[in-house]
Amino acid sequence: MIARRLLLCLPALIGSGAAWAGDPALPPLLLVNAVYPPFVNPPGHSQGEGLDIEIAREALRRAGRELRVELLPWKRVLLQLESGQADLTTTISRNGDRDRYLLWSQSYRNGASYHFYTRKDSALQLNALADLAGRHLGTVQGFYYPEAITAQPGVVIDTARDVAVLTQKLNAGRIEVMVVTGIRGAWEIREAGLANQLSRQPFVYAAASPNYIAFSRTRTDAALVAATNAALQRMAADGSMAAIERRYLKDLLP
Repeated sequence: MIARRLLLCLPALIGSGAAWAGDPALPPLLLVNAVYPPFVNPPGHSQGEGLDIEIAREALRRAGRELRVELLPWKRVLLQLESGQADLTTTISRNGDRDRYLLWSQSYRNGASYHFYTRKDSALQLNALADLAGRHLGTVQGFYYPEAITAQPGVVIDTARDVAVLTQKLNAGRIEVMVVTGIRGAWEIREAGLANQLSRQPFVYAAASPNYIAFSRTRTDAALVAATNAALQRMAADGSMAAIERRYLKDLLP
């Protein structure tokens, strides 16, 4: 009787094991995202696919699924997830009406820091957000900035398409200080070779800004999210997530 029960259970066990091992019968999941270095790098970048793409690829591999990546403008990313044309994305915040069409992993990055830069010859010193009051502040288009930064009394906001243009405005005296997200901003400054033109202020503003892997409700289910969460937890525990981060960020921030 025991042998018969084992035989009856065997197909289910084999099926479950195949899914966790990466069942070749399951098609790759389609991950869509916008280029956002170093989290999502353009194709062929020397560093690799990007910090968050590698985290997601490893987490889904451990959950038994392979990934296919397609890079699109961000608005199209959200539209494809909402309409069920894609399975998941990374580097996304949980806001607006996104709960309506997305399932969320646990957060794999829990906060963001904002760094402030002035010209090398500037006498300005920032010790708190209140020191921005009445200043001309440069921001980068497409970056998210907490209202606590942009709503200081009398602050004048000047937006540029990227860090390089913002630095030109700073050096031309059109703005007094520029603010960027810590990792992305530092990456752009390094890539553009601008570090020797800027002075980074010691004040850093930290904000709660968790990042998630988000799944289309019409293409995935809670079981896949649970498997991904288990994989993310194992990656944090065994050091593999930290190893990916070090490879991308070891020379980026002090």
